[in-house]
Amino acid sequence: MTESGQISSDAAPKRRRISLATALVGGVTLLLLLAVGSVLALTVTGATQNTFSLLGARATTTLDLVEARIDGQFDPVVSAAESLSAQFADGRLNLDNRRDRAFQTFSGILTALPHVTAVIYVPDEGQALRATITEGIVISVPDAPTFLKRQAQALETARAIKGRSLWLPPFWAQAVGQPVVTVLAPVRRGDSFEGVVILSVTMENIADFLQKLAVANNLSAFIVYDRKWVLGHPDLDAVAFRPQGNLTENPLPKLENLPDPAFALFGGGGDRAEALLRNAPRVTDARIDNDRIVITRDTERYGERLWTIGVTLSREEVGNEVERLIGMSVVGLIILVIAVLIGFLFARHLSRQISRLVTSTSALTRLEVTNAPRVPDSRITELSDAAQAFNRMISALRLFETYVPKQLVLGLMQRGETIETSEERVLTIMFTDIRGFSTLAEHMSAGEIADMLNTHFEMLASAIEVEGGTVDKYIGDAIMAFWGAPEQVPDHAARALRAAAEIQRRVRADNDARRARGDKPLRIRVGIHTGRVIVGNIGSKNRVNYTVVGDAVNTASRIDSLAKEIATEEDCIILTSGDTRDHARAAGAGMYDLRHLGEREIRGREGTVSIFQLDASVSSS
Repeated sequence: MTESGQISSDAAPKRRRISLATALVGGVTLLLLLAVGSVLALTVTGATQNTFSLLGARATTTLDLVEARIDGQFDPVVSAAESLSAQFADGRLNLDNRRDRAFQTFSGILTALPHVTAVIYVPDEGQALRATITEGIVISVPDAPTFLKRQAQALETARAIKGRSLWLPPFWAQAVGQPVVTVLAPVRRGDSFEGVVILSVTMENIADFLQKLAVANNLSAFIVYDRKWVLGHPDLDAVAFRPQGNLTENPLPKLENLPDPAFALFGGGGDRAEALLRNAPRVTDARIDNDRIVITRDTERYGERLWTIGVTLSREEVGNEVERLIGMSVVGLIILVIAVLIGFLFARHLSRQISRLVTSTSALTRLEVTNAPRVPDSRITELSDAAQAFNRMISALRLFETYVPKQLVLGLMQRGETIETSEERVLTIMFTDIRGFSTLAEHMSAGEIADMLNTHFEMLASAIEVEGGTVDKYIGDAIMAFWGAPEQVPDHAARALRAAAEIQRRVRADNDARRARGDKPLRIRVGIHTGRVIVGNIGSKNRVNYTVVGDAVNTASRIDSLAKEIATEEDCIILTSGDTRDHARAAGAGMYDLRHLGEREIRGREGTVSIFQLDASVSSS
């Protein structure tokens, strides 16, 4: 600033500048050319190339979908088998004095993983434990000569396993009319071999997925084992297949058992599509003839022999798509020319109006109110409103300038704002989340997960807000809320308990409806704690959040996590601390039944916390 109080422009380095009109007109025109033109250029380039670029993207996506479907079905099974192996190895499960507990664990796996047909533990010495599910009921299967022979083979195989688990070759299960794949997880205690855990998985869900893929997307996908056995195919159910001989040596239908012309290309027929292989990542082979294209990918993730995932596409369908794409590109080019012309004319009009506004604003930044020109009106509503508001501001500033010294105003313009300080206060904090959400989300699309969470959060948030609570944030499938701020309310603990009780009633009613529809219920955990926290605007100068921090927040979150340790299958389990109960009673509020669960240690916190469980269906005496 100069001695006369004017803001000096000499200190700033001089740069080459262009006019607003040139920048706006040129910028809009150039942006349209770059944005629309580049898209059209890429589109036309892709359309003029051979069909393999389109095929590669489509086929790779389909192969990824099928492979992800297999992983989504098999990975939880491997995890369950290895978990059982670890529990038998360290003694948490055994068949001597904990056989009932082991069977209950088997039942939980069969219930959680419907595609698992059997869970078996074969000790190195002694009687095995087998559990299977029949018509929705988990049963224990007694010994049989066939089982004993297979047990001996499984034990012998498991002794030689180097890792934690191994997939066995698939075989055809005549009882279910589907291929079945078995995973072995050896049980070792130190260097001692104790037995083997066996889980059998049906391919029925994957077969259904292949059928839906064929109907919805006109894509025929298949899965081949060891390059000669059909493991998955949309028409596999229609094959009258009856295995003969040793199931482990002749397990599945052969390629020739299914009348699919794609298998002729899979076996080496047709021509090798080299261009497609260059445009499709992770593709093992691609074959083409006059009618179809077969693209395959090999994987060794599920045993010692190859699994091959294949996709069959029609050449005619892809050719039609390219022709339509070329036609759309021509239309797009015409639209681009028209858009550039209209954009040029519109930008030139805007630039004139904005240029006048900039000129007047530049004078105001130096507080040269008297010399600031008025901005003319415009046919565009927003520009007209801006011009009128700006002209009114000039009039007001001209009056303001006569009463306030210019130097004082310039000094005030250099000052910044300060963030409001936070305060310490006793609040009640609540955390909620969905038990088993990760497992549930594995079998849902992104859209389905978003719809489910939106409905769930709306149901819980409305119950919280009715009791005057503040929803602080959503964390994945969890909600963090608090009571007692910003308005101070003496009964914040009682309000939180009433909100939790209402949440429990709503969740139970919602789960009743879900069960009636055949959907899985959502099991909810709620943790509540009352304590002293810091509340207020917390953040940086440029961005703050009105939130709470402190030990009480961490304690509420840990109480919510304690529900994992409570052996219950309730739709909604609510745990609260003794501090919350005491504050609610001190406020004279009516109470629900609070069952004392004892003193519990909280991870990351010294000492213990008195924990109570709330049940909204039971009134306190």
